[in-house]
Amino acid sequence: MEQNNEAAKSSALARGSRKSGQWLINHPIGAIQLLGLILLVVIVAQNLEPTSIDILFWTLVDIPKLLLLLISMVIGALVWELLKRTLLRRKPAA
Repeated sequence: MEQNNEAAKSSALARGSRKSGQWLINHPIGAIQLLGLILLVVIVAQNLEPTSIDILFWTLVDIPKLLLLLISMVIGALVWELLKRTLLRRKPAA
């Protein structure tokens, strides 16, 4: 009886492995998104402590590192987009 019970458990485990493997094959983008979400949660958890920043004569005190990272990413994306649009507009017509 115990041998049948153990065989049923291993069979159920094998079916579960096949199902999860099949999900991964059918949804590769979903798997990448899930990994990205896990990475995002880890980054957020590691960057919650407050920090201060000095800009010329201003001192910004107790800003979370995560907020500082997000603001700098948004500013960088805006500068990138403005430069791209400016440079594309200046190309001479061939």
